[in-house]
Amino acid sequence: MKIMGKFRVVFVLILGIMALALLTWGIGKIYLELLGQPSRDQVIGYQVQNNEQRNQETILVLPEVKFWICQAGVFQNEQNALSIKEQLTLKGLKAEVIGSSPWIVGIGLGHSADDLKSLRQRLEEKGLLTIPKQIVLPKRTFRVAGNGSELTTELLKNVNNILQKGFNEEELAREEQLWRTQAGDHPPKDLESLHQIFSQIRSNTTIEEQNAVGLSLFFESQRIISKFSGK
Repeated sequence: MKIMGKFRVVFVLILGIMALALLTWGIGKIYLELLGQPSRDQVIGYQVQNNEQRNQETILVLPEVKFWICQAGVFQNEQNALSIKEQLTLKGLKAEVIGSSPWIVGIGLGHSADDLKSLRQRLEEKGLLTIPKQIVLPKRTFRVAGNGSELTTELLKNVNNILQKGFNEEELAREEQLWRTQAGDHPPKDLESLHQIFSQIRSNTTIEEQNAVGLSLFFESQRIISKFSGK
């Protein structure tokens, strides 16, 4: 009987540990679910709808955006693109691989091709020839839920605003304010890299310097969307 009693205690203890682990895993979890194209009576622009039937859930609409990059290469093989990116990184250039089939290696981010003229000239002086390439992101709709969903929503809207209009002090300052007021002492770890890129851009004093690292802002926002939406 004593052995059975000890077994029950151990079994209950194991169940308690498992329940605590599941609870801890669930805290702070955020997900984004890509939805279909919204109907006319749904949200337009950046309006976020609160869904009363789902706890901590909002609908986020990111309008279509068009921006420009300095295209350093186009590859049919992802590994080749990653290899070129690594080579450029070793040269101190903030290159990113975007898209797939083909994979594009790009540097910089601008609102127009003219925004990137000085950056392209600087890259050419370093022996890297690039061409201006326009990137188009279609309108997308997401369901955002979980702890930290409000901050996630606002940061993704902020990135989309920059992609639409280019870098400006208002949007950069807004991200800093959002982080200060909503991130708290234990911010979602998946958002920290995005905030660090924003901080790096704010530390650059010229538009050319901001454009040079701006593509990382786009890349990181897409990483967050892909991770949380399971794409």
